[in-house]
Amino acid sequence: MRFLLDVVIDGKPVGRYPVPAGRSIVIGRGEQADLCVESEPKLSRRHAEVWLEVTKLKVRRLPGSFNPIFHGGEPKDEFEIEQGAFFVIGKTRFRLVAEEAPEVAAEVPAPEEAHIQDTIGSQELYAIGASSDRLRLLDLLELPEILRTKNRNDFYLHIAGMLRLATGATWACVASEEGKVLGQDSSEDTAVRPALSRTLVGKALGVSPQPTLYCWNKSQDYHATAAEGVDWAVCAAARIAGEPSLVFYAAGAGNQPVGVYRESARFVGLVADMVGRSVSNDRLQEWQGRLRHFFAGPVVEKILSSRDIAALEPRLAQSTVLFFDIRGFSQRTEEKNQGILAHVHELRDAMTVMTRIILDEKGVVLQYMGDGILACWNVPYDDPDHVDRACRAALAMAAEIGRATGGWKCGIGIHTGEVVAGAIGSEQVFSYSVLGAVVNQASRIEGLTKLIGVPILVTREVTQCVSVRTALCRRIGTIIPAGTSTPLELSALAEPGQPPADHAIYAEALTAFEQGNWDRSIVLLARSPIEDGPAQFLVSHAIENRRYPPADWRGVIRITQK
Repeated sequence: MRFLLDVVIDGKPVGRYPVPAGRSIVIGRGEQADLCVESEPKLSRRHAEVWLEVTKLKVRRLPGSFNPIFHGGEPKDEFEIEQGAFFVIGKTRFRLVAEEAPEVAAEVPAPEEAHIQDTIGSQELYAIGASSDRLRLLDLLELPEILRTKNRNDFYLHIAGMLRLATGATWACVASEEGKVLGQDSSEDTAVRPALSRTLVGKALGVSPQPTLYCWNKSQDYHATAAEGVDWAVCAAARIAGEPSLVFYAAGAGNQPVGVYRESARFVGLVADMVGRSVSNDRLQEWQGRLRHFFAGPVVEKILSSRDIAALEPRLAQSTVLFFDIRGFSQRTEEKNQGILAHVHELRDAMTVMTRIILDEKGVVLQYMGDGILACWNVPYDDPDHVDRACRAALAMAAEIGRATGGWKCGIGIHTGEVVAGAIGSEQVFSYSVLGAVVNQASRIEGLTKLIGVPILVTREVTQCVSVRTALCRRIGTIIPAGTSTPLELSALAEPGQPPADHAIYAEALTAFEQGNWDRSIVLLARSPIEDGPAQFLVSHAIENRRYPPADWRGVIRITQK
């Protein structure tokens, strides 16, 4: 004797579902239900659990289901029914029926046991066969483009239809490894879909992407299958980087030679392999896009192209380092957080423009520091023009900041030399960065731009390397920044071309100033325009020292306040 649930919706029969002995089944409208009645809106995803006890069917409403189960005209949460009795959920009636099982000579397999089990090996999977294989190959070659142009749901529906038609199945689907159906296609208009064989899915996941074939013994009728009308099933799985595996499943009825089913299994395996590779590639590109929002492009390429994380280990390297800061932003926002919020969109717009300029010059943005940027060149990849590129970027940034923000100004400091570059941080989390005296000095130089009255300051090492076609360097003097003891010979950076007349006046005044002849220097600087920041800087320094250099004067200006 075998027992089945006769399912009728609004008086219309939709099919019968076997109730196996020894295990429970779940009725619902979700993908995890064993008996899924998708057209019954009153069903929850997992609504009821039923199981056989000898000849009676036990029924239990599951927690989380919203609508009642009616039995005998009354809502009940737990009850039992005998052969011929029924219960109702919404407009769907579930009646327990019994049929005599056909006589068989051998022992009847359990519902998940297959008469024939076969896994297609890798060599056979990728072999080229008959002309029909070539036609199927065309379908496979179209998959990456279809994935690119369709959303995932439509793509899975397309795959399910392709699997069903190519294999001659009555039902096919794409599912997650947990059994959630993502897309399905059926040759029969029925509200009850077949259940996935858990054993078959498990075997396919274990040998991904090689497909596994099950053929149940037809002489034992559907008692040996997971659902009525299913004589064979094929399943293949695809491992997806960063996502649950995908399961490709096709099932049908019939009594074909095993070789026919093996060819169908081979096609399902090839689809799984192709989709797995395509989806994983899309995921990789998506990750690259996301990483580029947090890491500079060259750093992303270095991370993804390095087989060993040791390639990112800190190393000594020559690099040109640039510090950028928006002048006055901190004063604008220091009183309240609301002040920051009022300007945050303007700040993002400004940083977007500045970042684009750096990237256009092949620079690497290492860090955003509130209203500042740390960038570098020549790491992690070599660039022989790194000094020129950094100087061109600085000139463009100084020119664009006002236009991008409606009048904001900036300070930029550039230094070049040996740094420690690589993955800096902890064992758990690290960032690609540069460390060393060059980095610290570039930061301090940027801090002097406001004091000296120029947008860009560079060191002597930069002026010795930058091309005259790239920038004009105006020597400012030798300065020791606050908090340091290292003198830095600094120059202001300007667009290339003929130096203006006041630059020559400043050069003569600077020579007198460094030689200790401050009176002559002040007289010469008086001829400079009032907006000449470096000239005003020298005059102010002389006046603060009562117009006389100190006794130990060596032509070096020491800054005492940051």
